[in-house]
Amino acid sequence: MPPKKKRGLPPGALHHVERKHFKVLFCGKEFPAGAEETRKALEKHDAVGNCEFRFVACAREQVATEIVDADVAVPLMTKIDETLLAKAPILKLVLQFGVGLEGVDEEACTKRGILLARIPSEKTGNADSTAEMAVFLLLAGLRRVNQLAKSLTDRRLGEPVTVQLKGKTVTIVGWGHIGKEVARRLRAFGCKLQAVRKSEWPKEEWDFLLYDEGVRPLDDVKWIKNSDAVVLCCNQTKENMGMINDEFIGHMKPGAVLVNIARGGLFNREHVLAALDDGRLGYLASDVAWQEPVDPSDPLVAHERAYFTPHVGGVTDTSYATMGAIVAKACASLQADPWMGESCVVGISPELRYMVDEIMIVNANLPAFPGITGPCVDFEQCRKRCRC
Repeated sequence: MPPKKKRGLPPGALHHVERKHFKVLFCGKEFPAGAEETRKALEKHDAVGNCEFRFVACAREQVATEIVDADVAVPLMTKIDETLLAKAPILKLVLQFGVGLEGVDEEACTKRGILLARIPSEKTGNADSTAEMAVFLLLAGLRRVNQLAKSLTDRRLGEPVTVQLKGKTVTIVGWGHIGKEVARRLRAFGCKLQAVRKSEWPKEEWDFLLYDEGVRPLDDVKWIKNSDAVVLCCNQTKENMGMINDEFIGHMKPGAVLVNIARGGLFNREHVLAALDDGRLGYLASDVAWQEPVDPSDPLVAHERAYFTPHVGGVTDTSYATMGAIVAKACASLQADPWMGESCVVGISPELRYMVDEIMIVNANLPAFPGITGPCVDFEQCRKRCRC
């Protein structure tokens, strides 16, 4: 058998011995603790060859300049599109500090041979942290936290009368890792739980949820009419942008509480504001907004029956330390073996194979890696799919 021909480098990739720096770019000043945790974790890794890690966290307005010589980009809230990627000839990996990739052009990354990845919430404590935030916001809504603060300021005792959580029906929209963690916590409060998701429920899961977990699966949001509260835990997609509109609110129980720990793009802002004004929606408690950072003087944000937090659901000591370490490890693995593949989507070294246990590659079908049929998410899948 003739010797196997070496595959060349993917588009823009340069071998580490030819460069002095391997640049990791955080695209924005938001979520500063994430950048700091990554920087500290990266200091624990030694770069291979005559190369050093260079860590940069810049404002959004500076990303177009800084991405020119970046090897890895962490988008945060910055939009990563074709125009920006065209300025990044050596970019190898776009890795989100968390799960949300709605601001990244996956097709443009794939076309340019740039890996696109996120960090699954169940691996970091992010799902747990966000689920805790959901419970906090639900309690804030039921207990009318704004009115409590006003009563304290006005020195009025024993008011307002608020709503008990025990025995209430709560519908969880989105049955991923975060939705499941929310359900586990609310079960302890004695809630009646329902769940709805985009895809059809397999019968075995339907039966398991209903009879073993005490969660009633729903096949359509129109069945949320009996819910005292609705908690949004779903991904934001092109299809569900603005889904919280008059139609959705019309399916809800009048005066119910709406909690959003998902994405602000799910809101139809004007419809939500109108529903609060006329009482169809009893209370809105949200960790996300349609535009972030949100204007605190916005009539919806300042509404007496609305409570917003600054996108901190997953921002805890546990989740951020873990995600910072994962980003740093992924960068170190990529720098150690930037060839990215004789036969494996993220390289041939054990370090890179292990890296895939902790991040989720979402665009494995890259032009630079022909023959890959899907994202490798652990070593066994990598071995089976890539035969490496």
